Amino acid sequence: RWALGGMPFSNTPSPAIGGHVRFRDEAHASPMSEAHILALVDTWPPAVLPHLNKPAPGSSLTWTIEFVQPQPLLDTLQWCSYRAVIEHARDGYGHTAAALWSPDGELIAISRQTVTVFG
Repeated sequence: RWALGGMPFSNTPSPAIGGHVRFRDEAHASPMSEAHILALVDTWPPAVLPHLNKPAPGSSLTWTIEFVQPQPLLDTLQWCSYRAVIEHARDGYGHTAAALWSPDGELIAISRQTVTVFG
């Protein structure tokens, strides 16, 4: 659920995007693993895309993710919060920092990404 910043290609100059995220399979909750966390973080588009006014090709140039230890005990049906901030963007490159938090506000993961946008 989108809650912060503009949608991709909306020509919105916000330096951040974010919202709430979880898995859809409401019938089968399972313990949250690192693979689940990785998927939840990777669900979000690059934070620079709302700055564009029309679709353009883009790609991840670099991406790192750190899983905070110990991991909080969560299941896949709990809503997590996500926020990504553009640290710098220029000449088709964007550098972002992002984080994922548990429903109780515990930090789960830290992500850093450099993206390229061709357009």
